This record gives sequence, structure tokens and C-alpha cells, in this order.
Amino acid sequence: MRKRNYILISLAFLMAFAGCDDFLGDNRDPDGVDKVPVNEIMPVVIFYTALQNYDHSEYGTYLAQCLTTGGRSQTGSHAYRSGWEFLGMNRHPQWRRHFYDVGTNSKELLRFAEEENSVNYIALTRLLRLLSVQQTTDVFGDMPLTDAYMSSSPKYDTQESIYQWMRNEAEELLKLFDSPDVSKATNRPMGRNVDRVFAGDMVKWRQVLLAVKARIMLRDLPNLNPGNAAAVLSAAETALSGWTDPRYKFDGGSSVEKNNMWGKNNKPVNSWESRSNDLLAAIPSKFLIEVMMGFNPLTDEFDDPRLPYLMQARADDKGIVKYRYLESNSGMPPTSKMEWYPDLYASVLTTDTSTITFITREELHFIAAEAAFWAGDKSKAAGHLREGTASHMRRMGVPQVKIDGYLNDPDLVPGSSNITISHIMKEKYKAMYLQVEQWNDLRRYGYSNDQNGRKYDNTVVYPGLRRPHNLYTAYWAAENQWIQRLNYDPETEEKYNREELIRLDAFRNPEWLKKPMIWAPQN
Repeated sequence: MRKRNYILISLAFLMAFAGCDDFLGDNRDPDGVDKVPVNEIMPVVIFYTALQNYDHSEYGTYLAQCLTTGGRSQTGSHAYRSGWEFLGMNRHPQWRRHFYDVGTNSKELLRFAEEENSVNYIALTRLLRLLSVQQTTDVFGDMPLTDAYMSSSPKYDTQESIYQWMRNEAEELLKLFDSPDVSKATNRPMGRNVDRVFAGDMVKWRQVLLAVKARIMLRDLPNLNPGNAAAVLSAAETALSGWTDPRYKFDGGSSVEKNNMWGKNNKPVNSWESRSNDLLAAIPSKFLIEVMMGFNPLTDEFDDPRLPYLMQARADDKGIVKYRYLESNSGMPPTSKMEWYPDLYASVLTTDTSTITFITREELHFIAAEAAFWAGDKSKAAGHLREGTASHMRRMGVPQVKIDGYLNDPDLVPGSSNITISHIMKEKYKAMYLQVEQWNDLRRYGYSNDQNGRKYDNTVVYPGLRRPHNLYTAYWAAENQWIQRLNYDPETEEKYNREELIRLDAFRNPEWLKKPMIWAPQN
């Protein structure tokens, strides 16, 4: 990881934002500026937080076997969409997003905010940095933290020590958010032109901090420290009290940064360092449509009313409209065409002006449901399961009558007497569509499926889940081996920090991709 002055490059492209022209200032020479006002840097950090959410979600939706493509290649420039041949990729945007875009700008913002004692800016910046650290370590594992930005080749901290730092940081931040300097914000207040999420409302941001804390604590379940389930439940319910979704708002328009990254007019930010959503070339998986949505290919009926709100069925050349899908990386039949598969832009999540939500209400309900289950409170687990499901259905625009019909069907939604961990995690999987946590959850439960025989509470968590077809056999010849992490960004780490990768045995080593995170099952 190279130390770079990146802040003003970031500010320059954000000049195009509608409604932001009055505070981003002029494009300046980055070598000639000693200080930038904190209210000019904060929009950049918040924007990149939204982009980072997208980056993780875009990879994760394929790695979680939710979406696939019409191809069947073992290799390619998008390994997460094909055969998991990651060592042939030259860039992972998540790494750059954390260390350069969120990290470097946060570092400078904190320095300037401390100089002028803008404590509200300090608190929010540290919160967004904490969220960034959590998302980054959960896909890469060990990474620079204590030595980050101290040299061109910083040492990597262990994931165990990073998680301890995150827990401590969350507790320190709670004290900071409760201080009068943050709540009053008399020195330099924020408005919507600075904070496109909450317009500087630190009470709402404090709830987001509680949610990030709950997500971090969730990593204790079900493998690392299951005895902590009651504390995880308490953390999630505390975050839910007075909750407002942190939604980053897009205006839409001709400029790249004005459009939601999941929208049809998206383009990669700064081109080479990002990835477009490519939903025009994406196809829903059999696992999503048949297993999760309960679609019956013989009758074309489905159990979950969300399906037509997630995507729109389209007609083939004979005018037959139906939901078509594929096994992951199995390849499209030669007689089929992409336009016969569902329109994935027909969703409230995938318009140009849709919001990016950092953490959703339903995620918190499912954290609470999972924690309650492992704490032995199945009545509370069932209650949060219902609330989380209903919350996501409302988000997707499902009418209340259909929500009630689904929730009141005992064959679909269990009560406290028959709830299993599979019920909770399957409903959460659907609620995490195009969200960060979908892949994290699968790994926490060891990709529990019928073929690998891994069970929790004597239950297969994800029945019907299977690995993609046509995996790269040089890496993935053995059955039931699953991708556990991303390799470190080749464009920076292999060039500038190779010795650390060698020390970790992670340099050009496909076995590193199979090493579980500390919170996943270890065998």
C-alpha cells in the first residue's frame, strides 16, 4: 500500500454533484494546498462510503450464488462471476476504496478537524472509518491498521487484533457521540450540502454506530463465541430503538457521481479503479429463484411476493413471459438470448436515483433474530424474523395484503415452536439482496448445504446451495472447497508490500483464498 495525497483528486471529480457545487470549491493543485476545510472533505468520505458499500455488494452477490451470468468460463477479468481464478485479476476496488478513498481522506479530515476542534466531524469520520475497516477485514482478513500510512510497506495486523481494535473503537466512539461537543456542533455544523445522509444529525448517526457495533459483535456467532448471543441481541435491539436508515441520496443525471451505482446509467467511478454493475448481463441463479423465492418451474408460481419487485419477467421469441434463471456459471443455452432473462433494473434498488443504504432496518432485525435464536429465546427470534421480513418487503414495495399473506402462512414463516436457524438465515439472505452482508453470512455458516453436510443445531442452513459449475480446476478440484476471502490487491500489494504477503503465505497462493476468516468454521 503506497502513501498518497489523494484528497484533492477526490474532490475534483465530485465537483459534478448536483447541489454540491457551492461547497466543493475549485479544482486545486494537490501539491500546493496545505489545508482543505473539513466541510469540503466530508462529502467525499461519505460518497466513498456509499461506493464502498456497492463494491462489496457487487462482488458478494455473485460469490453468494445470488446472481450469475450467461457465460461458463473458468477464467476471466471478473473471477467472482466465473470460476474463482482470482490470481489472474489485477485489481480489487474494495482495497483501494478503504485505504485510499475512505482512509486517506479520513486521515486528512481528522487532522484538520482536530486542529479546529470540530468534534462532530471527528466523530462521524471515525464512525465511517470504523465501518470501512469492518467491511475490508471481512473480505481480506489480516491487513494494515496500526502501521497504515506510516510507510510504503506497512505491516499487516492480524484479523484478531483488528477485531479487538474495532470493539474498542466502537466503545470510545459511543462516549464521543454522547459528548456535548458533538451534539451541539457549534463550531462547524453540517447541512445536507455536507452530509447527504442525515444532514449532520448526530443522534441518527449515533444509531448507525450502534448498528455497526452490533454487526461487529455478530461475528461471535455461531462459531467464535456463541455464549455472547445475549449481548449481540441487546446490541441489535438498542440500535433498532429510534432507528432511521442511513441512505445516501443520488440526484440522477449525466455525471457519473450523480447516479446510484446499481442504476442503469452507472459507470465505473474513475474508470479503472471501479466496476460497473453489469446487470444487463446478469442472470438470477437457480438458488435464488427456486430455493429462496419458492418458484415452481412446472406451474410458474412462487411463494415469495417479493420476486416481481426484485426483477421483472420477460418474454422470449415466442412471447412467453416467465422467470428464467441458470445454475451458477453453467452457461446460457445456445438458443437463448440475454433479453429473455429477467430485467434486474425493474427494482426500487436499481434506479439511477435509488439510495445506497449503509445498514438497513431489516439487517438489524435479522441480527437480533439470529442472536435470540442462539440465546434460546425462540419467541423473540420469531418476532424479529417477521419484522425483518416485513421491513424488506415494504422496502421493495410489496403491498401490505401480500405481506400479511406471506407472514401468516405457517408453511412459509415459522412460529416460536418450529423456527430453525435455516428459517432466519434464508430470510436474511433475501433481505440482503444487493447488500454487503449476504456473502459474509454464508461464510459465517460455512456454506452449510446438503452436499457438505455442515449443520447447525442439526439443521442444514442453506439447503439447495451448490458451488458454481466450471470452477477453475487448478485451484478448486476438491469437492466442497469454497471461496473464503479475496487475495490482496495485486496492483498495490504485490508490487509494494510483497514481503508481507510472503510472510503470510498469501503471495500468489490459491490456498490463501480457502483460508477461513476467524469468525468462520475452521475446517
